[in-house]
Parts: sequence; structure tokens; C-alpha cells
Amino acid sequence: MKRFLMVLLAVMFMVPAAHAVTKAEDIATTIMLRGYACPGRTVSNISEREDARGNKTIQATCADGARYQINVSADGRVTVQRLN
Repeated sequence: MKRFLMVLLAVMFMVPAAHAVTKAEDIATTIMLRGYACPGRTVSNISEREDARGNKTIQATCADGARYQINVSADGRVTVQRLN
């Protein structure tokens, strides 16, 4: 039993830590997964609103200046549209 615990402890320290994803990276990835370009894989000028029904609206600007709006419905449906 002692040997098992030592092996388990050794394995736990060998597993690399997971890379934490920032909110900006998460939003940029969502934009790219919907088929839009977002160079640099990060965004800036993030603004978020949530209505009383739980629908969320996120607006963000990619590194190339393109602005996008992400709508997340209360049931989890995600849509992305490019803003002019």
C-alpha cells in the first residue's frame, strides 16, 4: 500500500499544469469557431450585458480592428455577427 501511494504521488507531480484560458482568448476562439477571422487569438474592448431572461450579449474587437457581437441565449445557443 505504501508503494502504491508513493507511485501515485510521483505521478501527480509529473502531470503538467493546465494552461488557463483568458476571457479574451475564449471570446476570440468562439469568433473563430463560427467561421470569422480574429488574428492574434485575442480580443480587446470587451463589453458584456445580460438581460433579465439570462440572455448575454458580448461585443469585442479583434487585433485587426474587426468588431463582433456574440449572443448567448439563456439555453446556451451561441451566435456571432460582425459589426460595421
